[in-house]
Amino acid sequence: MGDRIRRRLGALLAAATAALILSPQLGALQRLPDEVVLGAGAAWELPVSSAVKVAATNGAEIDADSAGGLTLRAGDAGEGELTFSLLGLLPIRTVKLSVQPRRVLVPGGQSVGVALRTGGVVVVGNSDLGKTPSPARLAGLKSGDVIKSVDGARVTGAQQLSASIADGEVARLEVLRNGSVVECDVAPVRDERDGQYRLGAWVRDSTAGVGTLTYYDPENGGFGALGHAITDVDTGVVMPVGEGGLYNNRVVAVKPSREGAPGELTGDFLGETEALGRVMGNTESGIFGTADAPIENALYPEGLPVADRAQIHTGAASLITTIDAGAPREYACEVVRLSEAANPGARAMVIRVTDPALISRTGGIVQGMSGSPILQDGRIIGAVTHVMVNDPAMGYGILIETMLKQGDAEASP
Repeated sequence: MGDRIRRRLGALLAAATAALILSPQLGALQRLPDEVVLGAGAAWELPVSSAVKVAATNGAEIDADSAGGLTLRAGDAGEGELTFSLLGLLPIRTVKLSVQPRRVLVPGGQSVGVALRTGGVVVVGNSDLGKTPSPARLAGLKSGDVIKSVDGARVTGAQQLSASIADGEVARLEVLRNGSVVECDVAPVRDERDGQYRLGAWVRDSTAGVGTLTYYDPENGGFGALGHAITDVDTGVVMPVGEGGLYNNRVVAVKPSREGAPGELTGDFLGETEALGRVMGNTESGIFGTADAPIENALYPEGLPVADRAQIHTGAASLITTIDAGAPREYACEVVRLSEAANPGARAMVIRVTDPALISRTGGIVQGMSGSPILQDGRIIGAVTHVMVNDPAMGYGILIETMLKQGDAEASP
């Protein structure tokens, strides 16, 4: 009798396992990111049956309610793991869990200008000196390389680079290339036109751009903007930050987007004498730094909570942006699609502008709106990053948790 019962239980377990494997529930669990971040007290609903059990470890308190699905409710802040299993017996998936203190940010929406001086100089091309081949090219320098130092002395700009090779001696360059540091020796050549020694390389030591502030963090004075990096227009390299400032930008004109031709906001911030803050990082997730004084938003003076990834869904949303010389305004949009990738980056969501007033004025999304915060259900969920060229009413967005993770890393000593 005992063997018969065990065989029946084994058969039932095998059948349940097969049913789960063939169901979309397993697919949903397998598509979970390797790490889930929840705010303290946040609820996370998963469309799985009561056959799926979840266990939390390492002090992260989770309440599970399997009625009609699986609802996880984060308790106190802490680090741990979530283990999903069938009937508490057969492990299916384990993911890291991070429960963060509830975070409230002041949403941005203000049009801002960013001015950067690079940490080093960016090589944008090589050129021969008359009939003499480019020493830089002969030494192996390439477009996109960042010259960090000459003979051990840090390079701070194009003029300083020229001064460091003025004696014509062979110079050892420390170069950042695709994230790795390489060294090369270059023999400057005397330019017969003016008698100056040159490397035969075109370099750039500064850049500027217009975008939108995403958030200000009243707890630490930090800010995030743009949702993507400022890159060199010729090489596409992310411009390294030596020093930089964030400035108020006055929108003076709007060129609407149309199919096949993205529009843009034309701004004027170069006349600003006082910066809003200091830029500390130019990254794939946005521009980050520290504000010189608290930054306010009259629409949400008390700020808004940050959404966990699990709280974001398709459907109605809004964005805050500035398209004229006035204050930021809120416009209707919708989240059309969410990426299932573990690290979706600047294209974590697809959004569609639905507000008639914004579409009438801009055609949808235009260059300069990057960084406009996206809100849903009274929370900040992300920021606009790119426009879809063939349908300017649609665009991409980055998750706010992605920006915050990078912003916190930039602020760390």
